[in-house]
Amino acid sequence: MRGTTPMTMGACIGFRETLAANRPGATNNDHYSLNQYAGKNFFEDENYRAALERLDGGYQMSIDFIDWMQEYCDNEREQARSFIDFAEKWIARIKQQSSLVSYHTTKRAQLDVVRIPKHLAQLKESNCNEIQKVIDKYRNYVNEIYINERFRPGRKHRRTNEFKKLFKTAHASLREVADQLATLRTSEKKAREALRTAESACEIIQLDPSTTEKQLARANEVQNKKRAILEDIEEKLVDTKATYRVAQKTYRKKATEIFKQCQTVEEERLDHIRETLLDFIQVMYTPKYSSELNQIFDGLTTKITTQQNSFDDLLFWAKAYGIENKLTKSLPLTPNDDDHDSDSIIESRTNKKLTDHETDKNDRRQSIIEHEADDEEASAPINTTTSVKTKVKRTKSITPIDKKNTHTTEPSTINNTVLNQV
Repeated sequence: MRGTTPMTMGACIGFRETLAANRPGATNNDHYSLNQYAGKNFFEDENYRAALERLDGGYQMSIDFIDWMQEYCDNEREQARSFIDFAEKWIARIKQQSSLVSYHTTKRAQLDVVRIPKHLAQLKESNCNEIQKVIDKYRNYVNEIYINERFRPGRKHRRTNEFKKLFKTAHASLREVADQLATLRTSEKKAREALRTAESACEIIQLDPSTTEKQLARANEVQNKKRAILEDIEEKLVDTKATYRVAQKTYRKKATEIFKQCQTVEEERLDHIRETLLDFIQVMYTPKYSSELNQIFDGLTTKITTQQNSFDDLLFWAKAYGIENKLTKSLPLTPNDDDHDSDSIIESRTNKKLTDHETDKNDRRQSIIEHEADDEEASAPINTTTSVKTKVKRTKSITPIDKKNTHTTEPSTINNTVLNQV
């Protein structure tokens, strides 16, 4: 319309930006793609359909969102299964290693570490179950909000028809006046052309010397009639324009109220997306998940620190292959030297083992030395006085020792027992 400023959607709802701000080249980092309503006046023609298409278009956006979450969850489950396969592969491989190089506490510690992926897989599977709950909750909401269409595939918002009727009813009066205005403008154009034709005919008749007064009067009459028709149309056009402005204000007011209802529904949809995003992020890496991870690794670290013992492994290997006596003979037999050797071993292993392990190790060494001494005394002649005294002296030195530490076992029996354990 002449003399009127087009009112944009942004002006209607109080936004400074208009839909045209989404055009390429605008200072917007979101990079929106163009649509058929971008830059158009919401109140012109049937551009209110943009609000309806936004409601219905939310379904496809929601489906894409659900598909993304589901694919992420499926990938996590697949990774959990891969962890289990990986752990089982290497557990079997370590168990098949030669017992000459893989044995006792060190082997158990290695197996405990190799089993970590199984624990991680259990955590991931539990986490995936929580993620699936979030996905199912949002899917149920989408299925409730968007209903099937009758005559075409796809879904639409359950309130689309309601808002469509409201917009059509509000736009009907404006559309009627707009149609009248368009008809009058067409009639005005035709009347102007008819008037110009009549004026041209009058000029030709006036310039023709053979024209009679009757012909001239008739031409002037036609010209005046065409001018009267044009003036009548122009008067109607002015009145219709005034009516159109009133109808337009009324429609804008009604359309704005309807649009606010659409905004409320759209806000609900956006809030559900926001809530789902937050829920999804929280179940992706929950404090519980982090705490369980810490428990796994802290517990495993403590277990290896307290239970893996290289000295125990050396004794285990020596017993298994029948060289326990030779191993213990290489240790000093004098009490002072033994204490000094034990102290040096403890000092060298301070940063690796706990103090109670070192104490147990010293006790085992002392017991082995005393066992060896008993074996030597048993094999020596017992008919001399010196031998008897020596035996009595040794017997006194081991009297405080616990019975289970002084009990001797035949080397062959030890070897068979340990080999069976291996």
